[in-house]
Amino acid sequence: MSTRGPAGRLKGNGSAEPVGDVLRRWAARSGIVRAGDREKIWCAWEALLGSDAAHTRLEGLRKGVALFVVDSSALLSELNNFRKQELLEGLAERIKAPFISDLKFRLEKIGRRPGGATGRPEAGQE
Repeated sequence: MSTRGPAGRLKGNGSAEPVGDVLRRWAARSGIVRAGDREKIWCAWEALLGSDAAHTRLEGLRKGVALFVVDSSALLSELNNFRKQELLEGLAERIKAPFISDLKFRLEKIGRRPGGATGRPEAGQE
């Protein structure tokens, strides 16, 4: 009979799986982005959008889809209808990692949150 080890869940052979492996898989499925990845995405996003980036916030990344909150319906329409492909290509070029396959946008008033209205995480956040 196999039992669970203190380090994590059971592998097929009955030995415990390291907690770090379990957490990495969970984070990937849940859409949690490492602070370094979030910073790279945000810096590339700012470079592509310029001053319009202040009207957006990176909400998260899940299964290769970056979700941005946008506080202007006009900007939301522009991003969805005219600039989406350009932004995807620009992010892929600047980030040098193919982990963003799509962009989704949601209209919402952007208030002050940890990381500020810009979406950039502050030191110690995440």
